[in-house]
Amino acid sequence: MTGGGMRGGWVSRVALAVAALLGALSLVAARQGKGLRVLSEVEALHSQLQLEQSREDELVSQIRHLESRGVIMARAEEELGMHPARDADLRFWPQVGP
Repeated sequence: MTGGGMRGGWVSRVALAVAALLGALSLVAARQGKGLRVLSEVEALHSQLQLEQSREDELVSQIRHLESRGVIMARAEEELGMHPARDADLRFWPQVGP
């Protein structure tokens, strides 16, 4: 009976060790899954950031175009009837003073 008791204790220890190993592996798998989800979210945010930076670059380019002299002069002429000063538009006043 003593031999059977030792064998039962040994089987219990092996079963406990296997259970602990499986528990540890489950924890590792859960953490790995969470890590992969976080990595996926980081990659999605990185892609979104690149898209927003591209949009910003496009908007800055449009602003520079709209601020250009050629665009401003054309719109001033079309919408306000303005034109660059010519000789006939310039009048010089006599200098006053000592």
